[in-house]
Amino acid sequence: MRRGLKFLGVVGLYFSLIMGQAAQWEDTDWEIIPQREGAFAYSPTSNITVAYDGVMIRIREAQLGPASIIADRVTVDGDSGELLAEGNITMHQSGLVWRGEFLQYNIQTRQIRTSSFRAGKSPFVMSSGSIQSDPATGAYLMEDAMVSTDDDQQPALKAEVGSLSVRDREKVTMRNTRLMAGKTPFFYIPFLRATQGESSSAYQFTPGYRSRYGLFLLNEYELNLNPQLSATFNLDYRTARGLAGGPDLEYDFGAELGSGTFESYFMSDREKIPDPANFASSKEDWLNPNRYRFGWFHQATLRPNLTAKAAFQKLSDPLMNRDFFESFHRQNTQPRSYVEINQQWRNAALSIVAQPQLNTFFNRVERLPEIKLTGLRQKLGNSPFFYESETTAGYFARNFRYERGRSFEAARLDTFHQILMPRTYAGWLTLTPKLGGRYGYYSNTLSSDPVQDHREAKRYVFHAGTEISTKLSRVDADFRSSWLDADGLRHVLMPSIQYVFVPEPNARPTALPQFDYEMPTLMMLPVDFPAFNAIDAVDARNVMRVGLRNLFQTKRGDERQVDSLMDWNVFADWRLDPEPGQGALADFTSDLHVQPREWWSLQSIARYSLEESALRVADQGITFLPNNVWSMKLGHMYVRDDPEYWGEENSTPWGTGNNALYSRLYYRINENWGARLNQHYEASDGRLEEHAYTLYRDFRSFTGAFDLRMRNPRGGQEKDITLSVMLSMKAFPQFGLGDDVNKPSSFYDSK
Repeated sequence: MRRGLKFLGVVGLYFSLIMGQAAQWEDTDWEIIPQREGAFAYSPTSNITVAYDGVMIRIREAQLGPASIIADRVTVDGDSGELLAEGNITMHQSGLVWRGEFLQYNIQTRQIRTSSFRAGKSPFVMSSGSIQSDPATGAYLMEDAMVSTDDDQQPALKAEVGSLSVRDREKVTMRNTRLMAGKTPFFYIPFLRATQGESSSAYQFTPGYRSRYGLFLLNEYELNLNPQLSATFNLDYRTARGLAGGPDLEYDFGAELGSGTFESYFMSDREKIPDPANFASSKEDWLNPNRYRFGWFHQATLRPNLTAKAAFQKLSDPLMNRDFFESFHRQNTQPRSYVEINQQWRNAALSIVAQPQLNTFFNRVERLPEIKLTGLRQKLGNSPFFYESETTAGYFARNFRYERGRSFEAARLDTFHQILMPRTYAGWLTLTPKLGGRYGYYSNTLSSDPVQDHREAKRYVFHAGTEISTKLSRVDADFRSSWLDADGLRHVLMPSIQYVFVPEPNARPTALPQFDYEMPTLMMLPVDFPAFNAIDAVDARNVMRVGLRNLFQTKRGDERQVDSLMDWNVFADWRLDPEPGQGALADFTSDLHVQPREWWSLQSIARYSLEESALRVADQGITFLPNNVWSMKLGHMYVRDDPEYWGEENSTPWGTGNNALYSRLYYRINENWGARLNQHYEASDGRLEEHAYTLYRDFRSFTGAFDLRMRNPRGGQEKDITLSVMLSMKAFPQFGLGDDVNKPSSFYDSK
């Protein structure tokens, strides 16, 4: 509501700017357009024009842009610039819509006088009994004004102002202001003065209950200090955890100086939390109750093609984000801190990255710093050859959480160069031979762990390979299907082969410190260079990746735009010279997207072991978006338990395997009510891991939501029940579009 009060001043200033700026009469271009023939009269003697029975006036001015006035009757004095509009008046200018019955406006002096009117400029509407202005002194006066974000004859929430005056086009004074809920006043402000450019503010709160917290109330007070700087003060209370909060700053000083945010949060936690460092031991220890979170995120464009980014986050313990910033934790369980400067040229790019470890309880590779020069693929003169390269140099340290003795550090230089010769034969077959190599230098490794103690090493790697691909297509212009909403059909077939040969290098990965190493992933890694970027894990390989992409396209919609009916990409690796422990055939991978109609689609990603005839990973889902009344998604996520394949530490990259079923359903009950249901069921142990229910209510000016979430997580974590209530103004939404789906925990997160 404070923003609504601020708007009262903005409206006065708006009239000051729109109707009160000095302008030369000769700079104003205007014309009268009668709405029917014969409804127009002009007197050359008095230079007065009268238009009636419906008329439009168009005014064009360089300073303020175009404006239009529509009225039943308009009289214009060409000498004095006096304009009198009467009856059903509508005025449009610079996003403002104004409606009234009487308007007296001098186009030369910008003096204005009106009877009662109603105006709106998103997201606000206002009305007033009258307005008078004197642009020469910058004074404006409105009587019996009303402002609201509810565009209705009877706004649910509004501010009523007895009188509003503007002086010097920027000093706004409001008298006898009442804040109203419907017809009921709930706050009275006898006198309020504001100046354009001064700070405005807003307050938001979220009450609720969570079994981890007890009852909670999350409070956020936002203060806009100026157009470049705003501050947010968070003060949260949880009955089981205590008081917490801290200030945040958001700034935008332009492209060169940059924009960003500074975040802080402090608390003295009442609950004793076991230290994760001792979960695997009998030692009993607790996290420090003085918990905190600092964050700074900044980006700037120093000049064209030169950018800078910085991100720093310091946490008191590894559970801080999980406990109080769940949305952030789900996106990034181990946040990193870095500074990066990137310069782009036409054929090259240079980046400098410094990545220190601020949180010692996370695994991290420090880059102190790393300089990377990339030669983009470019043609070598008039020859048929192309060249690309990638060179990195830096000092690195790999740190292990809770096992500092295993940490190691070293300097490394790595340079990669490749020559390519892409050619197209017979107009349909593309062949791209590749030949290249890389050189690496590693300094003596500093480590207290003998296993990680490596001496100075130089590595030479040679590689060769080729890519073969083609594209075959066929069009059936006569194909029609009402069930598929298809008009015509095009089938595109794209087979491809990637072959890569790397003889055994003089120094294998076991003899080198692993900073950029090969990590287990759910999907297959690239086989060619430089896409395969685990620099320290480059080893001998003789592999052929065979792929096939099927694409079916049609035309849909009123404009008959090209749309995909099906896009199916499959590939598998054939190892011509397998390493010990490897089979001849790597996993078969499938990525399928089917869209039989514009309103529903099917997605499926799968990874299948050809050697073991077993499914490793499968993620499939079906989505329905038929209208604005309901939508639904059903899905299944399977990850096979495979300790031998993924390593001893974890069964899979996500820990234990999954066989999960999930569903999301939204239903709009009517214009005012809606509901959303989310379920996540783990079939491997019959556990309903998470289910959430949200009830929405539209209050015209506000949107309300009641959310209930129940969690029964695996891994020995305690059950968690959360209830929260959210109320947000539509004009100034508390959450972004889709946050309730993409970030469901944002309802009860610390901001």
